[in-house]
Amino acid sequence: MALEFDRTWIWHPDFNETETGTAGRLVHFRRVIDIDGEPPSSLKLHITADTRYKLYANYQLVGFGPVKGDQNLWFYDEVDVGPFLQAGENIIGVHVLRFFHATAYAPSFPRLPTGGLRILVVDSSDPLSEPLETSALWEAAIDWHTVLRVDQDEDDFLHIYEITVPDEEPPVWVPAKVLDYKVSTGNSTPWNLSPRLIPAMKTEHSRISSIRNVHSTLNVEDWKTIFGLAPVDERHCGLLLPAGTRHSLELQAEHHSTAFIRIRFKRPATGGSILKVKYSESYEDEPESTPWVRRKGDRLDYLKRLFGPEDIYHFQGPLSAESPRYVAGDSSEIFMPYHFRTFRFIGLDISVHPSCDLVLESFEIERTAYPLKQHARVKANEESEDLWTTSIRTLQNCMHDCYEDCPFYEQLQYAMDSRSSALFTYCVSGDDRLARQAIIQIHSSFNARVGLTKSRAPTHRAQFIPTFSLYWVCMISDHLLYFNDKEFVSQFLPVIDAVLWYFHSRIDKQNGLSTSELRPGIWNYVDWTPQWTPHGIPPAILRTGVSTFTNQLYAYTLSQAAQLVSALGRHALAGEYTQRANNIIHALQTHCFTGTFFSDTINSQTNPTADFSQHCQVWAVLCGAIAGEDAQKLLRSSFQQQQAHAAYSTSTNGGFTQESVSMSFYTLRALSLAGGDLYDAHFHRFWAPWRRQLAQNVDTWVEDHVSQRSDCHAWGSVPIYEFIAEVAGVRPADPGWRVIEIRPRIALYRELEATVPLRAVDGEVIGLVHVSWRRMDGGETRVEVRVDGEAAACHSACSHVMR
Repeated sequence: MALEFDRTWIWHPDFNETETGTAGRLVHFRRVIDIDGEPPSSLKLHITADTRYKLYANYQLVGFGPVKGDQNLWFYDEVDVGPFLQAGENIIGVHVLRFFHATAYAPSFPRLPTGGLRILVVDSSDPLSEPLETSALWEAAIDWHTVLRVDQDEDDFLHIYEITVPDEEPPVWVPAKVLDYKVSTGNSTPWNLSPRLIPAMKTEHSRISSIRNVHSTLNVEDWKTIFGLAPVDERHCGLLLPAGTRHSLELQAEHHSTAFIRIRFKRPATGGSILKVKYSESYEDEPESTPWVRRKGDRLDYLKRLFGPEDIYHFQGPLSAESPRYVAGDSSEIFMPYHFRTFRFIGLDISVHPSCDLVLESFEIERTAYPLKQHARVKANEESEDLWTTSIRTLQNCMHDCYEDCPFYEQLQYAMDSRSSALFTYCVSGDDRLARQAIIQIHSSFNARVGLTKSRAPTHRAQFIPTFSLYWVCMISDHLLYFNDKEFVSQFLPVIDAVLWYFHSRIDKQNGLSTSELRPGIWNYVDWTPQWTPHGIPPAILRTGVSTFTNQLYAYTLSQAAQLVSALGRHALAGEYTQRANNIIHALQTHCFTGTFFSDTINSQTNPTADFSQHCQVWAVLCGAIAGEDAQKLLRSSFQQQQAHAAYSTSTNGGFTQESVSMSFYTLRALSLAGGDLYDAHFHRFWAPWRRQLAQNVDTWVEDHVSQRSDCHAWGSVPIYEFIAEVAGVRPADPGWRVIEIRPRIALYRELEATVPLRAVDGEVIGLVHVSWRRMDGGETRVEVRVDGEAAACHSACSHVMR
């Protein structure tokens, strides 16, 4: 008999979504079960919650999740609780973070109109199924003592920061409410469930590397001991903070990190002490605008200040019998924020209540991120090593349960950012699992009314940037080239065609160019530059409604899509896309090329002092509007023009607009595509902005040089692609690496050693390409190439001597 109702979800019966002053609430669930005899060695559960969960068994963390989803795909995890069970009484706890649906808070965390928790035992015949699966036998309690902050200027996207007030009254446990959902006659639950598509997050212990600016009644050496920076006496049992004292200090982590924080204190006899924890990426001067425009220099200038969001924790003191416990014993009181934090520096401020001492026992950092396996290696000289390692660290920090634009502020998966991050991931690991998920999630965000995918997905706050839908199409084309998974990419063809139609349908019959929508709800963002502040939009677009850049990117994407559909056997459609691209290119050459440069809009309406940018020269080459020696001449002239207007590099007044970090990947693609010696001639000079960052003691790449809002954004990790695909010169010449192109640029370094992964299956690469060379004293360069693994059957090792 077909199932009529789904009753597998539970929730708190009195949960109120209309509260103000908090972005949501934490909810506790518990179940006590008895096991007669030996517990099972393995007992697998399917678990999910809206919005996030942490599952505990007998005071041990079993798992946390789910991966961010939305109404199109809501993910569940398979976890094994068996190893955590014991004979006799077992306490199962689930700690759920629920963001309120009817608010704009926390756009990084999609959620559906109601909260919910769902646990099923995979083997439904197991005798533990009934007691473990979610039902009215579970108890629930709302955490009224933790507020998810909405009052901080530094926090416009996450709202994960907490104020925890004293637990003056014990929580009230009530039977959980079973949610009834009709699932017959075409109905379903709100959550369209899907198994997790990516591996579990990697966690690893990290440490504090230094302590600065200590203001305390204790000496610095005492603090160093508790943070592992000085030898610990065997009798050491914590750091005593006397009653009535106040202590402030600043901690530097090993690196810019995304990590869970646990600060353990001996449980005080009374509550009332206060702990404040501030998270920061940099020492800096007072921001011009918080959080958007910063004034940063040397990130390690300890004479400056730390700025960032803050947790505030009021100590509880003794707990009631009904208080939720997620760690064993009552002897410790632990500050343990729910969501991971992003930081390079942490500011601690501890005010000890006058009636009771505090004892600080330990400080733990557990770094967490996507389990990126770094199979690629590059070594040329010290600078190349700095560029490489900083790029890897930046990319890793921007990979969790989705690609993230910057973990400190947004943790949102944007299509433009994800395209380059996915390519960098392929170069580093050959792993496509996070990229596949990103492609699927952006595809699912397609809005038929608008005709575009959302600029970012998944998200609780919809946003449309038309060109970002084009980057998504390019992302799919990239995937076919690297993995040749035709079945995977084929499912996206209808939405690809719809996105391309959006631009085609807006073509002006007079000039043959696609026009931009200038209306609320559409953001015509191009790049973060001083001349295009505050929203990254060239003024010419707003003035004329025609964007040269958008048309160039559209023509480029049409060509990418033509190759994609041709590989899938859709030759007629490929021909149509190619013809459309040619028509746009002709219109660009006719109406947007002055004979010297491509302007930002049609020539007849161009402001000669403001409407020229490096972007339109780069994309003219990429889209095929100019090629060969003409392309080389254009790019050389544009770089000269850019240098001539260097005085405007931090000004909003005119000039030849320079691309920012976000566009650096495409500038390098144009230098490579134009041919000749252009790429080699500009390669070492190109990294000047990255060198300046290293000189300012960054250890991840900044979001942009204009606002310097964030110190960690993966689109700055472009050295990864350059060292792999251009310097070592290894890239797929045929979909799925059936043909490997190896074209090293031996003039760039005297010597180099590189290892390049091919595509991976479930995270394991099918082969590695090794490229090395060394320039001899006589001027000869010996180049060696070796292919290992499955691919070695088709490719042999070789060695060449070049002059």
